[in-house]
Amino acid sequence: MIRKAKDMRLQERENLRGGDGVIHTLHLVEPAEMFGKGILCSVMTVDPGASIGEHPHGPDAELYYMLEGELCVRDNGAEPVVMQVGDAMWTCNGETHSVRNETDKPARMIAFVLA
Repeated sequence: MIRKAKDMRLQERENLRGGDGVIHTLHLVEPAEMFGKGILCSVMTVDPGASIGEHPHGPDAELYYMLEGELCVRDNGAEPVVMQVGDAMWTCNGETHSVRNETDKPARMIAFVLA
């Protein structure tokens, strides 16, 4: 299957998981197309000042992979770490994570949730 960018669904998600602002979610693959194995496969754009609030994963798991910009992330409530292009974060087994764009430029990441 080839899906052209113009045919992908763009979703604007306000205050995602209790975060701030709007997260722009471009769905690369829809949940119904993932054979019950995944529930999200998207490129998320996080505008300056926007965030995804802290939330757990389990029994599902989520991968973040940075494509552009920088995001300040918390992994299991630990001290914040800055993720940059090429960095990845894996969250599962009841672990928690959150992200915030503390820069003046949008950041983009792939988000993939396995169910």
